[in-house]
Amino acid sequence: MTLAEVARTGLIHTLVELGLKPGERFLVHSSLRMLGWIDGGADTVIDALRTAVTESGTVMMPAFTLPPAPIFDPKETPTSLGVISETFRRRPDVTRSIHPSHSVAVWGKDKDRYAAAHETSTALGVGSPVHLFLDEGADILLLGVGHWANSAVHVAEVIAGVPYLDIPYNDDYARPLLSRLPGGTIREFPPNENTGCSINFIAVQNPLKERGLITFGRLGDGLLQRIHGRGLLETVSDILRRDPFFVLCAWDLCPFCPRVRKRFAH
Repeated sequence: MTLAEVARTGLIHTLVELGLKPGERFLVHSSLRMLGWIDGGADTVIDALRTAVTESGTVMMPAFTLPPAPIFDPKETPTSLGVISETFRRRPDVTRSIHPSHSVAVWGKDKDRYAAAHETSTALGVGSPVHLFLDEGADILLLGVGHWANSAVHVAEVIAGVPYLDIPYNDDYARPLLSRLPGGTIREFPPNENTGCSINFIAVQNPLKERGLITFGRLGDGLLQRIHGRGLLETVSDILRRDPFFVLCAWDLCPFCPRVRKRFAH
């Protein structure tokens, strides 16, 4: 066995302890740096995930481009979410969606169907790839990252109908974004149902934990979390219906949250 194979075997064992098994579906947010040294790096992590769920399962990773490129190209534009996501989206058997700022990369069963959901949806709204995936039973894996990286919370904001969805995060998102489709056609995506700040998404962890919706694990220096996908959407959207500003941050320099509070100040 090579060192990378040993590392992959160890990671597979850790994932199995979190309950991963063949045929399951997972939305994976990750940070290789926060996981610490893994021989073989991003490829080892990706191979372990794919081995754990097999081709009868599905792995989805955000392949966001933040800030957005002048013209997004699903084949060429790199993701800004780190080496695991970038390595994953570049694999030839992975399908990437066409949203210019919040694309996803998908491998496994029904990958093309999930990616195609961005042809008729907003970035992280109802009917988007992430919403469809979780609503059909996928869970969430946080590998070395916290809930500040958990894009499912944005979906819950849309489901709850929070009042700030029309406010762009900053000027980069206040205009239509552009994607180059296969064949060279350029498509505009209007700034509808904007995704805002995620700094305070850690606020959802305790309510999810209290409801038994999180399983914790460790890999080296990194914390691993498996979160029930549909349970998160139901729990967080219910909280946001009662308190629409629950996940806004208190950072004065945030380009988003202070503007929201100012608009809705009484």
